[in-house]
Amino acid sequence: MPQWKIACQEQLLPGASIEQKWEFAQSAGFAGIALRTRGGEAFETRRAGLERAAGHGVVLPSVRLDVPPHVGDVDRQVSSFAALGALAVVVPVSDARRVPLPRSSTPDTPDHGSPAHGLLTDGLRRLAERTAREGLSLCLQPVNRYEGQPVNTLEQGVELCRALGSARVAAGTFHMNIEEADPAGALLAAGPWLGHVELADSNGLEPGAGHVDWPSLFAALDAAGYEGWASVACRLSGPADSALPAAVGVLRQAGG
Repeated sequence: MPQWKIACQEQLLPGASIEQKWEFAQSAGFAGIALRTRGGEAFETRRAGLERAAGHGVVLPSVRLDVPPHVGDVDRQVSSFAALGALAVVVPVSDARRVPLPRSSTPDTPDHGSPAHGLLTDGLRRLAERTAREGLSLCLQPVNRYEGQPVNTLEQGVELCRALGSARVAAGTFHMNIEEADPAGALLAAGPWLGHVELADSNGLEPGAGHVDWPSLFAALDAAGYEGWASVACRLSGPADSALPAAVGVLRQAGG
């Protein structure tokens, strides 16, 4: 098995600055920091500092957009993401509290005939094309039925990516624990479309704090030929200085 490139979402890392977070991340065994942003204005206030940090060697492989974006707003930021050295822009699809889309018409197939799905697809297609021009991948993350609609499984995520033409799938292990009958099999089937993986245990805590079968998931990623990044994205069961290094140990033991 490969030595997986594991990042940690920035909000989990102690430190007042991105440089301090990077120092801790490295000491805990992480190889990168996964950024999060909730809006263009908030990101712009951090842009110069992040670019400076990236220039000094801070590894920032992905940016997660927690608020489903207005394409015009994100269009102005994508070049900034690329300047940071990011490889993936991760977008959850979708948060029902903010984007009222209809539930899938069947358990396995998004309702491609609905007007809401058409608007979603059109907006994401434009965003996918924009990220591709900058050398990034737009990675769409299916979320569980309690948090979002209409894309809940990796199979549905792949179907949406096919419709878009240039997007990839971001697998989230917490969501998969709820939605997938066979998480390892789902990862293997989605392998050619995988662009990013987010790691959280069955209870939403750090890897090792629940009952996810990590060896089987890493074996599936290996069998699928996945060579991208995985990022720890979760809540913590205790202090970061103990919970995060322990999580890295669990993942390294499971993944080789």
